[in-house]
Amino acid sequence: MTTKLRVYTNEDDALLFWSIPEPITQCRGFAIERKLTHPNRRTTQTFLLNRTAFDSQPRPTVSDRGQSAISKPSTEWPFQRFSWTDHDADTGDTVSYRVIPVVRQTSDLSLLESHASPWSTPRTLGSPGHSRYRAFFNRGFIMSQFMARYLAERNLTLKQFKETISDQDDKSIRQFLAGGLRVALLAELEEARQSGGHIYAALFELSDDELIGSLCALRDRAHLVLANGSVEAAKGEPAPKARQRDENEAARTQLLAANVAVDKTQRFIAPGALGHNKFMIRTDAGGTPLTAWTGSTNWAPTGLCTQINNGLLINDSNVARVYLDQWEALRQAQNEFPKALVSANNKPKAIGTDAPGVLRSTVWFTRTQKGVDLDALREEVGKAREGILFLMFMPGLTGLFSTILTRSAETDLYVRGVVSTLPKGQADPSALEIGLIDGENHTPLHLDIVQPEGMKHPFANFAAEVTRSEFLGWQGVGHAIIHSKVLVIDPFSADPVVITGSHNFSITASQKNDENFIIVKGDPELAEAYAVNILGVYAHYRWRAFLSQTNKPLNWLKDNDQWQSKKLSTDRRELRFWGV
Repeated sequence: MTTKLRVYTNEDDALLFWSIPEPITQCRGFAIERKLTHPNRRTTQTFLLNRTAFDSQPRPTVSDRGQSAISKPSTEWPFQRFSWTDHDADTGDTVSYRVIPVVRQTSDLSLLESHASPWSTPRTLGSPGHSRYRAFFNRGFIMSQFMARYLAERNLTLKQFKETISDQDDKSIRQFLAGGLRVALLAELEEARQSGGHIYAALFELSDDELIGSLCALRDRAHLVLANGSVEAAKGEPAPKARQRDENEAARTQLLAANVAVDKTQRFIAPGALGHNKFMIRTDAGGTPLTAWTGSTNWAPTGLCTQINNGLLINDSNVARVYLDQWEALRQAQNEFPKALVSANNKPKAIGTDAPGVLRSTVWFTRTQKGVDLDALREEVGKAREGILFLMFMPGLTGLFSTILTRSAETDLYVRGVVSTLPKGQADPSALEIGLIDGENHTPLHLDIVQPEGMKHPFANFAAEVTRSEFLGWQGVGHAIIHSKVLVIDPFSADPVVITGSHNFSITASQKNDENFIIVKGDPELAEAYAVNILGVYAHYRWRAFLSQTNKPLNWLKDNDQWQSKKLSTDRRELRFWGV
């Protein structure tokens, strides 16, 4: 009886799922062995680390120093589960894994090689450069063990940390948190500079010094429609006066000094409505569109580093033309929503032949009339047959979230998602996890859909983390923990669907704002990349949601083989969805 293993990857992570046909006598969990070849061809072969010990062992404490004190190879502290995300692999690394049962037949643990999975097919993290759609992600997990220890070691408050993430002298933490998202965005700007091309961007927020510098380096070959941010009218202040305030004033001043083509007042449509786009087009020297960039990332240190965000690079001149035409329409509209703009937004922009399994896309812009954009989104959700995975910011109950919530009650549909702020909080009935059980208490928990939480109290070898209230507080990091707006439908079917952009899937996004989203169909690599990202975020916050709902610090590893039957039973639907 061998262990069955499936490995999925994107540009930054590898996601493993494995299963066994029946419980293994004396099995205490699984060890994960990894072969990793770096881009420089250096290969290492190691066992992944686990930071959860057996309940029969002395407990390490948070005061213990050194990696060996807080984690051990999975041959010693095995994984009592059937999935794991390997966050330690990086873009360009080639990885292969095998999963081996760990048994206790005497007083010692040993590997049951006869039941080990074969080595998985080597996978290189990152999509090929010729791919038409390439997804990029950051690592904005501020509520995490890594950040808890980082802040403690440097004695930084949240406010101090926020002030330093744009500091060019402190590149290590900035580059780590911003990940491949920052690298890809800067690469597009640099490609335009070196090739003599142009950049056209419609941006909601611009405050990151590095990105501003890259735009300034382009001088008059950078063209921006730069909104005035999320301006709200003060009490008693007339809306026209409030609209004149500019949250991007500092960046605009720098851009104008560098001769960047940015109007002094362009898309000043707040309060009540936002110029919320974050898209960019790169053209050649003659103005022919080459690539488009969209996604959820605001061009700010928080957008790059402290929120979960994504970016989508589109290597398709036809799609890039659609975005460039919209950029021009927004520039012509100045600070208004003329009828011609809204009428054009009501019509989807389709690229490619609409046939199952064929790579094609549809772009939507807002504001629209009568919610036609939301109707298109609801139609896609209604077609889901296998699963729906998503990340959302603040969708509200009346937008797309209500449609997903209704479908999540279907027992044959796999639904997993994280919402930065659930419409009714963590007690929202949307959290409907069939089979997730509170350890020995056998209490059903509601965790199909969760909102982010941090660990308030330190325990064992885990450090106290930034909590949700601290993150969102007046001296915290900001109002967005999850800022991605992404939806993946039936990722492993013959015709997977990926939807992303700036649109919050809400009524406000549909009826008031400048927004965009793209529906990409028939691209299995893109669907896999986003699915891996979503589940990594979901797994990170589901465990913290579990702790917050149960008020239990930790379920330690059980030093017996009884955990398998419960886990196989509760994870059956998940394992089936992920192909094991």
